[in-house]
This record gives sequence, C-alpha cells and structure tokens, in this order.
Amino acid sequence: MLKKTVILLYVVVVVVIAAATIIEKTEGSAFVASHIYGAWWFSVLWALLAAAGIFYFLRQKVRRLFVVTLHLSFLIILLGALLTHLTARQGMIYLRTGEQTDRYLIMDEKGNIQEQHLPFTLRLDSFCVIYHEGTRAAADYQSHLTVIDGDKEQSEMVSMNNILEYRSIRLYQNSYDEDERGSVLSMNSDPWGIPITYTGYGLLFFSLIWMLIDPKGTFRQLLRKLNKES
Repeated sequence: MLKKTVILLYVVVVVVIAAATIIEKTEGSAFVASHIYGAWWFSVLWALLAAAGIFYFLRQKVRRLFVVTLHLSFLIILLGALLTHLTARQGMIYLRTGEQTDRYLIMDEKGNIQEQHLPFTLRLDSFCVIYHEGTRAAADYQSHLTVIDGDKEQSEMVSMNNILEYRSIRLYQNSYDEDERGSVLSMNSDPWGIPITYTGYGLLFFSLIWMLIDPKGTFRQLLRKLNKES
C-alpha cells in the first residue's frame, strides 16, 4: 500500500510539472512561479511525497546509492519549492520614457497597492512596438532600459522574447501605454528557490539515468529477463 502511495504521488507530481511547463509557454514564468511552483498546495504535494518516500525508504532499509540520491532529490526539490513560497517576490514596474525608478508595486492580501524597493534603479530610454512586415500586427514589444547600480550603468532590453535577469531579479515585458511612451514590466525575484529546485531536478535526472544504466538495477535485470525469454 505504501509503495503504491509513493508511486501515485510521484505520478501526480510529474503530471503537475508537465502541465506547468505547458502553461509557462503561454502565461510566462512569473505566472507559473506564483500560481504553481510557489503555491501552498504544490509544497504540500511535495511534502507528502517526501514523507511517504522517506517512510518507505526507512522501512525497506534501502542501501543502493542511486535510490538514496533519488529520494534526496525529492527533498531538495521540496526545499526549493518551500523557499520559493516563503521568499520569492513578484511585482510590477511602471515607467514612462525618460523616467527612472527604484520601486516596484505589489498587491497585499487586502488588495492594497504597496511600494517595495529594488536593489538598483531602472530608466526607460525608449519603447517601441515591432510589427510583422507589411501588417499592423505586433510581433514584439521592446523596452530599452538603463540599469543604474551605484556608479555602474548599463544598457539592457526587455521584450516579449527577451527576459532581463539582473542580481537575481527577472524582468518581463508585460504591457505598454497606448501612446507607446510608457512600459509595464513584471518583476520576479527568487534567488534561493530556483537554484535549489534546479539542483534537485538535476539530481533527480542523474538518479534516474543511473537507475537505467546500473547493471544490478531493476531495469537492467528486467531487460536481461526479457532477452532470455525471447
């Protein structure tokens, strides 16, 4: 029963991750980070899988190293999801051409808009809409920015097809003013959750590959059995 529970939870997690990958292509990384990877129910799902896996692991007295790393990867991914939920920040930045700001806006639980500080300043130098050739259909929106960080200044560009990442903060092109002189950017900061989660996924991938190529592993034993029967 415990083994079936672990397998079921694992399948559910894989399905959720696959769905998140598809949703990310249409809604963007910020939406997925906030509504899926950073959601409380996703952390609970990982917690259940980790708890069931650890309990099964201890009951079976597993000593195979790749099995240990496989379960360890679940814990690391869970930790990354928890850190995302606790420490990640999302907000909006509004700029008019020639203006600069070191603030972003968030909405609290009561629906009030609050200002938060950025660790650097942004200036909107220009904004433009790129149209498909011969049409008035927009192909891309581009915000040309100057990032001011102390005495350092550098030119950057944020568009529908280009995300700006600076000091663990990711900026996405969200919308713009009708006169094309103002730009709205989405801001997402997750300096701890993302790298730890990716580390967990890397360890998970490594463990699964190891499980497939291990001569003493279940998969290779099954192949040898099938070869003998054929």
